[in-house]
Amino acid sequence: DVEKMAESYEEKAVKHVLSIDADGKLDLAVLGFGPDGHTCSLFPGHPLLEEKTKLVTSLTDSPKPPPSRITLTFPVLNEMTRLVIFCGAGSSKGPILKATFTKLEEKGDATGEATGGKKYDAFLADPAPYPCGMVRTVTGGDDDTSGVVWVVDSDAATDAGW
Repeated sequence: DVEKMAESYEEKAVKHVLSIDADGKLDLAVLGFGPDGHTCSLFPGHPLLEEKTKLVTSLTDSPKPPPSRITLTFPVLNEMTRLVIFCGAGSSKGPILKATFTKLEEKGDATGEATGGKKYDAFLADPAPYPCGMVRTVTGGDDDTSGVVWVVDSDAATDAGW
């Protein structure tokens, strides 16, 4: 059953990986976000957005197939992960980006990275309109930067109005 799978994954995988680090944290989580703003299997308006104690949980009523899934929760993403990188491509991601960020400040070219790439400081909407915007790590990188980085293609950026 999916609930037992979530419990097993939490005990055998997630807690084990967290125990390897002296601070009990993951160094990195690379995530995507859907055109509805979900990340992992944390969907808009779903009760799992309020989960505070479990590291991994299950759902049997996913609005996207398959209906039964397991997912990491916000306690892992926000409190036990140093850096989260979101990757998004395509124009369907534009409206999510536009709603998730209140403002951007261009910091110049993303030197040494994708041709034509730009680097920005981005400011998240508060409260977050979508689950992907609710990912806000407690600790950032070594240089006190945010612990969340968004990497999107030109189609997503254009449709966000950037």
